[in-house]
Amino acid sequence: MTLQNKNTVLRGIIYGAVFLLFAVTAHNSFFWDTVQLGSKHAHFFLGSNFSELLLPDSLDSGHIPVFGFYLAVLWSLFGKTLLISHLAMLPFIFGLLWQLELVCRYFFPKKYSVLVVLLLLLDPTLLSQLTLISPDVPLIFFFLLGVNSVLKNNKKLLTLSILLLFLISLRGMMVSLCLLSLDLYCTINFRAPLKEIARNLLKRSVLYLPALGVFLAFSTYHFYVKGWIGYHEESPWAKSFARVPFSGFLYNIGILFWRLFDFGRIIIWILLFTLFALKGRAYIKDEKIKLVVYFLLSTLLILPINMLWAKDLLAHRYLLPIYLIAGLLAALLLFSPHTKKAFRNIFLVGWVVILISGNLWIYPEKISQGWDSTLAHLPYYSLRKQSLSYLAQNEIDLAEVASFFPNTSRMEMIDLNEDLRFLNGFDGHEKYVVYSNVFNISDVHHALLQTDYQPLQRFENCGVYFVIFQKK
Repeated sequence: MTLQNKNTVLRGIIYGAVFLLFAVTAHNSFFWDTVQLGSKHAHFFLGSNFSELLLPDSLDSGHIPVFGFYLAVLWSLFGKTLLISHLAMLPFIFGLLWQLELVCRYFFPKKYSVLVVLLLLLDPTLLSQLTLISPDVPLIFFFLLGVNSVLKNNKKLLTLSILLLFLISLRGMMVSLCLLSLDLYCTINFRAPLKEIARNLLKRSVLYLPALGVFLAFSTYHFYVKGWIGYHEESPWAKSFARVPFSGFLYNIGILFWRLFDFGRIIIWILLFTLFALKGRAYIKDEKIKLVVYFLLSTLLILPINMLWAKDLLAHRYLLPIYLIAGLLAALLLFSPHTKKAFRNIFLVGWVVILISGNLWIYPEKISQGWDSTLAHLPYYSLRKQSLSYLAQNEIDLAEVASFFPNTSRMEMIDLNEDLRFLNGFDGHEKYVVYSNVFNISDVHHALLQTDYQPLQRFENCGVYFVIFQKK
């Protein structure tokens, strides 16, 4: 079989596997933050008949809510269903695959490029996001589009990708800064005379002005109407944005490293440290490796900078660009001529096995886990349905039932079923409680469940479980 045919077959396997993953999850409900960032935003725009530009404070995350608006438009055209919501992600999913392969074609010879696409796609957080109605899917698509635009010096596409990132979220703006660092490295000669550097920087800055202009216009209008930008003290997320002392900053650095190593990604970093320790001088002579090392270091400095000072902003999915760049660098070292074939094969097997196993990592229930960032969460949907069916079959009034995030929004917001009922947030007074190990609850709430309640019914599948408790 020729190399071209091998790549065609492997590409078909990749696209087929991703589509199969999409197909088997295309009726799953909104989950985790997507209830807020997708469903609730879209419901507001649809309910207001698109007459409002700004979200109410209870929903307003401070950024331009284009993702929710996009969903609402599709609902108005094709119907408000979970299938339509998942189909809305399909262009971004395949766009992401396309752009990822273009990145790999730039850095690798043909015999490795498609294989590297497969290796990078094995990241559990990326795979999990591909199953969700999540703004992080278009964000990563626009990020990769921006990377390719810089590498090929396509100014129009770079301007478009930066603008789209600004429209997705405030984090998209931080990702844009990471792209700016790559852009400066690739296009500006800092050894030139100062006047030439200044002139080139000024010319390059024009590419970023449309995005900056849109952001400033929106922020000015937002401040004029609401009197705040970003977030406000009464925001439902105010606790997450609360500043931490220096000790908290150091603690967050530890959490950052945990996120980078979590769900099997530790194999990527072991590979990087091992190969650089063995042959770092040889590797760094390669201009492409040098470029990706710079991009990884600059992204590690820029992207988490607005997360480390806050109490609870270090979600796994926020770091997806870092995972992809680190994986790209690891693959460059692995397929370098300086790496022995036997060593390469050992690490390839380890890469595949350990990253796939990352979807099986389930921590003890008192350790918070990023459930939206691993395929381990997939049994959640059917188990939740079983729990709700049990309540209905036993004629238990939902007004007497409590639960926890992300299971306390109106059923309509989660399932798009026009059911206005909801489960109460737990305070220890409700007669019944629906609990799952997917809910990252406090130790205090754990203790209350153990002392004041008794298990009534349990549903379990592949390490995920739901328990319905009744007050003693």
